Amino acid sequence: MSLTKQRPLRRVRGGGAISLTRPKIEYILSMRKQKQHDAEIRHGASRGASHDHVHPPGDRFLATLARMLHEAGTPAHQLEGLVTSCAQRLGMSVAIFSLPTWINITVEDGEDQRTVNLRVDPGSPKLALLEGTYRVADRVACGELDAPGGTAALRGVRESLHKPSALTLCIAYALFSAGAARFLGGDGDEMLAALPVGFALGVLLKFASRRRERELLGEFGGACVSTILAAIIVRWMMLMGMDPSLRVVSLAGLVTLLPGLSLSTAMSELSTRNLASGSARLIGAITTLAVVGMGAAIGDKCVALVHLVGEGTPVIPSLVPQAFDMTLAIALVSIAIGLSIVFQCKPKRTPLVFASCIIGFAATKVGRDTIGVEFAPVVAAAAVGIIGNLYARLRRQPTLVIVLPGIALLLPGSLGFRGIQDIFATDTLAGLNTAVSALVVAASIAAGLLIANAVLPSPRHV
Repeated sequence: MSLTKQRPLRRVRGGGAISLTRPKIEYILSMRKQKQHDAEIRHGASRGASHDHVHPPGDRFLATLARMLHEAGTPAHQLEGLVTSCAQRLGMSVAIFSLPTWINITVEDGEDQRTVNLRVDPGSPKLALLEGTYRVADRVACGELDAPGGTAALRGVRESLHKPSALTLCIAYALFSAGAARFLGGDGDEMLAALPVGFALGVLLKFASRRRERELLGEFGGACVSTILAAIIVRWMMLMGMDPSLRVVSLAGLVTLLPGLSLSTAMSELSTRNLASGSARLIGAITTLAVVGMGAAIGDKCVALVHLVGEGTPVIPSLVPQAFDMTLAIALVSIAIGLSIVFQCKPKRTPLVFASCIIGFAATKVGRDTIGVEFAPVVAAAAVGIIGNLYARLRRQPTLVIVLPGIALLLPGSLGFRGIQDIFATDTLAGLNTAVSALVVAASIAAGLLIANAVLPSPRHV
């Protein structure tokens, strides 16, 4: 029996010699190849599963659409309806559940189900984003785009958006505050005093938005600083021989912090039986009112400690000023320009926002003069809703482009804030009465929009 002697191979590692025979080398190389092959199989399987099963094109489109609609401030019932319409056109069976901070999309695929969960922040109105997103959703619902094409189109919509600069936003806050001062019962003096207060509030909110910790205190700090600044400006104007009302100026200065639109949206969601979303949004609006009211109360206390200005008479916001004059026309223009910037609509849509404000103002005044102030919000919301639905039918645009600016003049947030102030001032009964009035106005707006949808339904859900 003969034995063949194997020549050892030597290699140096770290200064030491290691002896390896050919069988050992072949074994090591084969094991490396096997590990590499197994890794490629695992990577390919996971990649295929993630793209083909977990996130197929239809799921990705619906998730992107729902997120962008929510970011644009779409109410829950309208978001769910539009996403469901697109899903049905794509041949998908879905169940959607939307909350102010969470969206759940469940896709049924035979006996299997896929679920997509999205953690979102409460959206605010962004009309340019809403318009672009609606256009893509409408094309998908009509069969003009498939799921991958819809996702690419939504990505293009987001990339084409241009946010207003910080200075532009501050100017918008100033213009809206000046216009709101006239609707809160003020005159030219109050409008002039509210301009710098609104501008300063915009600067403070922009500074607070840079950090999450400061952003959470933005509403509280903004209300406090605005109240103190309003007192300083009113004191200076009184020394100059003018006589502005401190209550009107302070309330107009922080009116952009008030959740009047959130109250109306919450009531709309509750009236359409979206109870979870409506309840969450309503609690959020009440919390915001309490936070802003506490900040304003602390500001009032600081003003009283230094005896800067007298307290003055409380402000009870009215739905429509009694007489139409030049200051009211300037107020409407200021509010329209401010809303078009704050709502981030396209510049060419500013005349449309102004027309919506005119419609809301005229409908409210007609309703007040004919059937009484209690039903004026119903008449105004119904008129704005019908015209908005007609615009949506003729131009294939979202109804909210007309509705949101039109109902912004009805001031349920201001009434709620006045109620919170009365509660902080230990006048609980008056505060509760005013707060209930704010809820009634918000519910009346929801009822008017339901009437509009019954008389002339919109072609889509937004």
